[in-house]
Amino acid sequence: MGMVEVAGGRVQIEIEGPVAVFEVCRPEVHNALDLECLEALGRFVEMIGQRADVCAVILAGRGASFISGGDLRQFSTLRGVEAGNALSRRGGYILAALEDLPQLTIAAMGGDTYGGGVELALACDLRFIERSSNVALVQGRHGLTTAWGGGVRLARCVGYARALEIMLEGRQIPAEEARALGMVNRVVDDGQALVEARAMAARAAALTTPVVEGAKRVLRAAVTLEREEAWAEERRVFSELWGSAHHEARVQDFMDRRKGGA
Repeated sequence: MGMVEVAGGRVQIEIEGPVAVFEVCRPEVHNALDLECLEALGRFVEMIGQRADVCAVILAGRGASFISGGDLRQFSTLRGVEAGNALSRRGGYILAALEDLPQLTIAAMGGDTYGGGVELALACDLRFIERSSNVALVQGRHGLTTAWGGGVRLARCVGYARALEIMLEGRQIPAEEARALGMVNRVVDDGQALVEARAMAARAAALTTPVVEGAKRVLRAAVTLEREEAWAEERRVFSELWGSAHHEARVQDFMDRRKGGA
């Protein structure tokens, strides 16, 4: 596929080998998502879900921001409870589909992240943030709460009390504090978020998509199911991989190398 621009050039998609990158290219508005960009993300996620050759997905923003959330200049024209419900449902569905992808998903947070952008990052498996960057859930300043599942995901990451404090304060949280709270996985040097995300994606690709998907299934079961059900899912995943041609080939390769070194 190479590199293509969608949403009138406001989004750039690159698929190179087993790694796909979705980059929002609206630096003049801190990479705010308008409806067209949101729909482009939905189509991208749907497409990637059908690509067995893609093992890892990276979300990024161009310039000095990751993603600053929804484009309020456009979203403010959507009035009333029904419009709010539709916006919440659509964005929530897209982020849930992103979360459910079998591939590894990484938010390369190369700059400040606000509002819906934090929700988007929380829907990814991993979050790498640059050292001088901040995150803030600012929906409360606009008389709102999270809309796309971000509050639920935040509570699972940091616990109820801390999540409530973060949502009510709406303050900028520096990268190191965000890591300490559990909102992000790794703090990297400025300018290196996408580089580090690509390196992690390459490591995942070396394992192949079935292994990545299996690990995600096991760990999701651990945090969403009761103990016996989670153990049963772990056994299912292990058994499926154990009986796969890929596992048998890896074992044979290992045995051949041992013989060669003897």
